[in-house]
Amino acid sequence: MVHKEEQERKFNILIVVVSTSRTEESDTSGDALSKAFRGRGHTVRKVICRDEEAQIRRAFESNPGNEIFIFVGGTGPSRKDVTVQSLRKIANKEMTGFGEMFRKESGQVFAYLSNSTLLIKDKMQIYCIPGSPDATSLSFALINSIMGHVYHELNKE
Repeated sequence: MVHKEEQERKFNILIVVVSTSRTEESDTSGDALSKAFRGRGHTVRKVICRDEEAQIRRAFESNPGNEIFIFVGGTGPSRKDVTVQSLRKIANKEMTGFGEMFRKESGQVFAYLSNSTLLIKDKMQIYCIPGSPDATSLSFALINSIMGHVYHELNKE
């Protein structure tokens, strides 16, 4: 059951584009997500960091005040793709159902190579999604549909 306040709540969201090649000028996935969430009234900030564990963790740890973090990229099978492995080390819990739903809804064979997931750190939601521009709209739809309820569950007494 989705509560009205869950749907109406506005969040502070940090989008972290994880890439060894993308720049502010060439990034389209992070920009599309930023625009979509801003269109829903959320406060959104975007940063780009390299596909390196220390930088990924720093992007999370040095940005307090966000309830939702969306890491875009670094979820594939390459040895350079270390987003999920880096963030699992600091998370309290992993909700693997998010990744399962992403792969199912994608309908693409290559989606099964994605390590998409939802991690929880205290009361913060950390979404790890593919960097592909094609994955952006699906990622937005899935995150937008559950983030209010996840927030409610993490904050109820």
